[in-house]
Amino acid sequence: MNKSKQPMAAQLRKKMNKELKKATLQPEPILKSDVITPKDLLSRAPLKVRKKEISLQKSFKERLADKAQKKKSHVSKRTTPGTVDEKSPPHIVHVEGKRWIKTLEKQNVNKRKMLTRHLAKKGSK
Repeated sequence: MNKSKQPMAAQLRKKMNKELKKATLQPEPILKSDVITPKDLLSRAPLKVRKKEISLQKSFKERLADKAQKKKSHVSKRTTPGTVDEKSPPHIVHVEGKRWIKTLEKQNVNKRKMLTRHLAKKGSK
């Protein structure tokens, strides 16, 4: 009834011993956090793809930093005509500048005046 024990093949015995040695020599696994970072995801990709993705990430971060910088940057009081009194002079006074003329209506009137003056000069010559 009982089968006689047959010796294990030498090749199989070698493999088994090798696996046992590996198991004893392996260090304990390092506990990782549950959060997966973009860097972890990229580490699985091939090097060429990884470099491309890293450069894209860098440019995206720079773009975000630029936007944040623009939001924090100084805004001239003359760029917001609704909140500033129209009659108040600008910080740097220059009479010919368009900054004196606030509304589009006034700008159009001024352009028309300049055009008629210019055409009158051409006609007189």
